[in-house]
Amino acid sequence: MKSVFLSLCFSLLCVGCIMGQSAKAFKSLDSIYQQLVLRPQVKLDSVKYTGDDFKKSGGFAWQRGKGTGWTIGCRLTLKPVTQDDIELIRKDFEYASQFQYVNLRSQNDASTYFNDSRTAFLYSYDLQSQTLYFLKATTDGEISVPYNWKTLDFMDATSRNPFAGADESDLRLLGLSRLWAEVKRNFVFMERVHLDWDSLYVANIRAMKQARNRAECFFILQRMAAQLNDGHTYVYGSDPRTATVPISTVMIGNKVYVDAVESSTLSKRGLKRGMELVRVNGMPVLKYGEQYVKPYISSSTPQWTLNQTYEGSELLRGMPDDSLYLSFVSGHDSLSFMYVLGSAERDQVSASSTLELKKLDRNIGYLRIKDFMASNFKKEFDKLYPQILQTSALIIDLRNNHGGNSGNGDYILRHLSNDSIRTDTWRSPMYIPAYASWSMKQPWYNSPSENLSPIKGVEIYTRPVVVLINGGTFSAAEDFCSLFKCMKRGKLIGTPTGGSTGNGVRVELIPGHTYANICSKHDAMPDGTEFVGIGIKPDIEVSENYESYFKKKENAVLKTALKYLKSEL
Repeated sequence: MKSVFLSLCFSLLCVGCIMGQSAKAFKSLDSIYQQLVLRPQVKLDSVKYTGDDFKKSGGFAWQRGKGTGWTIGCRLTLKPVTQDDIELIRKDFEYASQFQYVNLRSQNDASTYFNDSRTAFLYSYDLQSQTLYFLKATTDGEISVPYNWKTLDFMDATSRNPFAGADESDLRLLGLSRLWAEVKRNFVFMERVHLDWDSLYVANIRAMKQARNRAECFFILQRMAAQLNDGHTYVYGSDPRTATVPISTVMIGNKVYVDAVESSTLSKRGLKRGMELVRVNGMPVLKYGEQYVKPYISSSTPQWTLNQTYEGSELLRGMPDDSLYLSFVSGHDSLSFMYVLGSAERDQVSASSTLELKKLDRNIGYLRIKDFMASNFKKEFDKLYPQILQTSALIIDLRNNHGGNSGNGDYILRHLSNDSIRTDTWRSPMYIPAYASWSMKQPWYNSPSENLSPIKGVEIYTRPVVVLINGGTFSAAEDFCSLFKCMKRGKLIGTPTGGSTGNGVRVELIPGHTYANICSKHDAMPDGTEFVGIGIKPDIEVSENYESYFKKKENAVLKTALKYLKSEL
């Protein structure tokens, strides 16, 4: 017989599935916490953590920046709790992973952090003693939760702060100087930069001093990094633009359309999928994107720039309470309204898993991979693989997959070939001070292509395979395409990929506020073909038009893939 707690978790899970958005995922986890607090046998312990020093903390379950401020919460300890109960709690964390990053470490451990509310939820389950540990904690600064939070009530892992006596002006110039210096030292594509980086640094000194607030400093640094024209070299952190209009957009040709209406409030105003967005604040939409969005985008190629400017939710992003006057057309009809950012709830978001599989005509499998980020990615693929083996051919859809962990992509590829798979080649700059003293050219470290072995212990999928790509196929998704193409395993179908991958050196610029990721690794395809700054070209190039994207059961790229695979069967 299932426990009362099990039934309660199940009802909360169902509510979460209906709500379908990150805020509702938060409410679902918070509701579980609130119900656990009421259990008569629960043990409550207050916790308080701060800092980022690994030696003092022993490691972190969740940590950001310097872990400034205090992370304060309540740890719940409850037993006995059954494995069935834990599986239902687990589903709530997995549900949240559809909208934000969740660390699904194992079946009995998971954690996530909600930026808007600065709240972390963690659970851990000891199967042997049937003990559940559940933590809800909030922070007034940067989150800091030690790895041993289950037993630790207090931790001060503050590292020495050499900038404790610095004033605001000092910290701003520190951030600018760090970006300038770390790019010069670590940026792998410096020879491709067609601007004077030193002059740009000097020009921004006055701008940083004159900035009215930290938000303006953030934008200055972000624009500076964007001028390096590399998709893996960017500034991030306390971006004040936390609100968006609850719609997603898509660019087809040189026009921008509504791809999805994510709020019932906007649906009631008459906004529909397929309507063209023509003006924002009275400006033509392309001009608005060019002026207000594009300068902040770090991109290696035109196709990634267009994707990030006009597709998804970035085009209409801004600060909460900002107003945007939006104008749409559909045939002879038009619709215009003022929208205040943050004023409507995102209550029409369709839940989607990282991996989704379905069968199409002629028993052709269709595997949609949203990204390669999930920590439980391999486990989820393993669940689907027996069904994949039952298909006659396979379509892998990586369109608008922005990457994640390349190892997850490699894991899938190892299921698709009985032969070893060659990996990308890569190079990275080295620095020898003595060479500088002699005015000698600095050397490079060059790593040749290596080999991945086929997966062991399971049947290899040897039937026809194609991969769908577009300008939003990026980073680890491109690593996948690079290896797939050189395997000669099947066709790439669609439009060129985003053209950027590599490992980043992460640097704190303004302490506790602004950070940079600087690309330090120059990847090339296994055969040496360059794709960073270019994109991986499809074997069969297909673009969408309005009719194929919005009116047809199968869009043009998918239709082409099906036609090709049917000819192979």
